[in-house]
Amino acid sequence: MSQQILESISPFVAGVPPVTSIVRKPDIEELVKRFGANSTSYVLLEGKKQYFTSSRVEGFIAYQPSAGVIVVGGDPVCEPNDAPVLIADFLAAMKSRHVCAYQVSPEMLQAFRANGFGDVQIGKEAVFDLKQFSLAGGAMELVRAATNKARREGVVVIEHDPFAAGAAQVNSEIEAVSAEWLIEKGNREMGFLLGGLDLHKRTDKRYFIARSGKGLGRIEGFIVCEPIFARRGYYLDVTRRRKDAVRGTMELLTAEIFSRLGSEGYEIASMGLAPLANLDDPDLSNHPRLAGLMRFIYERVSRTYDFKQLYRYKAKYHPHAWESRYLCFRPRVTSRILYATLNVRDAFSLRETLGNHVSAVQNRGRHDVSNFLSGLKLWIYAASLILGIFCAVLLIS
Repeated sequence: MSQQILESISPFVAGVPPVTSIVRKPDIEELVKRFGANSTSYVLLEGKKQYFTSSRVEGFIAYQPSAGVIVVGGDPVCEPNDAPVLIADFLAAMKSRHVCAYQVSPEMLQAFRANGFGDVQIGKEAVFDLKQFSLAGGAMELVRAATNKARREGVVVIEHDPFAAGAAQVNSEIEAVSAEWLIEKGNREMGFLLGGLDLHKRTDKRYFIARSGKGLGRIEGFIVCEPIFARRGYYLDVTRRRKDAVRGTMELLTAEIFSRLGSEGYEIASMGLAPLANLDDPDLSNHPRLAGLMRFIYERVSRTYDFKQLYRYKAKYHPHAWESRYLCFRPRVTSRILYATLNVRDAFSLRETLGNHVSAVQNRGRHDVSNFLSGLKLWIYAASLILGIFCAVLLIS
């Protein structure tokens, strides 16, 4: 096991004790505007996160304790050259507690490694060059056909200001669409590095809605975009639609947003992380059991969070880059660190996964052999899933 995970803890980059001060939210927001280069940097302003700052460098680290682990959200928000010192001071303040960082970019990876972190690739992020994006060409045929269908059906994309005169009714409709969408996801929001609607507070988010009836009908779907200040771009974060939305609504929304942002002079757009997809980092060979666990989840978990379908949806737009994202951990990767990361992200839980399978069995009924066999198949699937995850976690503990 010692050959597969990082066992040793390297010294801090600098031994000077950190000096922290009271963190003010306006100061944090200003730092995001200056240094936020990760697509999730703006999301760090939301949720239950705590913030660490040091007098030695400008910047901050956002984190959330979970299961005795300190889970850092994305990259440190600072100049890249200052990141090793900021991380070192953060570790000194956290003393001997286990620390991991979820969704670290390649640009910040060396700063974590310099402070004794191991790392493993956890997926790739779909990034688009807005100067090059186009619906033309054979590769974009499916997306182009979907957008054309939505247009023919009278769907129109409109940017919405939640604080404009008369916006309250539109805000309520957006919330209703979101509530309907959440029913399919177990009536809960995922958090940590995924943002919320925030319709009732002033932010730098932008809201794009798709209305049918040539712009006069109901809202079919919407996308909330968050700024990536240091890369002159936007992150298409919250994407939701009605269950019976006009076909092509989300494709039209996405294409229109890319087009509008490009015409405004923005350089990139991100559709966010495709978790567990395209795992091709050579360093995965250093963590065979963990890599096996991630591939198992990618292939088998679909009833609570379909990683494969999410990847395919983003891939059909043909991103200009698939940027790797990493989980960094110190002193080593353990089942507790994995649980803490899943817990704050709320991607899925074993209890929820099993519960959904039980509900599916109960809903199918037990009145005939066919239903019984379907139920049995679901139980076998659920049992194998739970057993596989537990075995994999125990092997890396």
